[in-house]
Amino acid sequence: MNKKVTHILSLTIFLLAAIGFSIYNTQFSTVEQEENNETRVNSRELASLAVNDTSDVLLESTSEITDIMLINSELLSLENEVEVINESAKTSYYHDKFNGKKTASGQVFNNGKYTAAHKTLPFGSKLRVTNNENDESVIVTVNDRGPFTKGRHLDLSKQAFLDITHNKGAGVLNVKIEVLPEDYEDSKLDLQESLDEFML
Repeated sequence: MNKKVTHILSLTIFLLAAIGFSIYNTQFSTVEQEENNETRVNSRELASLAVNDTSDVLLESTSEITDIMLINSELLSLENEVEVINESAKTSYYHDKFNGKKTASGQVFNNGKYTAAHKTLPFGSKLRVTNNENDESVIVTVNDRGPFTKGRHLDLSKQAFLDITHNKGAGVLNVKIEVLPEDYEDSKLDLQESLDEFML
């Protein structure tokens, strides 16, 4: 083989090697580019998902806060309907001798129930009676007339009276008397239960 043929073969092998390397390098760059593109896409997708998740959480939190504020507003509105009729009233309680006797409303008196006597309030009125000394409260229903002792404003059943005093020997308490709106207890219970659900 002469020198000219040898030189041509060497040049051909070199060119083939160069072309092969160029093709490999091009393919590698393409794959790397695709991987980089895929990585950027995945990063964008993850960022988008993170933003969406955060937005969902914020929307949910905002919705819960709005609901809680609405419930508290309704509770406040309900309390605003409560009418204070006496800030400092004197109240006593029924003697057990009245058990089983008819009240002015026609109901049979029971010292173990939560009832009260008032001179003018309509029968069936719901009262919240609060001991001014300890802030203990009880809710009673007016079903009788009285008291007829001078200086007294309200007579409570014995059970109601004892519920708001720690002094079992007390015969008279200084109390605040409030008239509650219709369905006050049920409405407040429903609102409180709705509010409690957010605290679970």
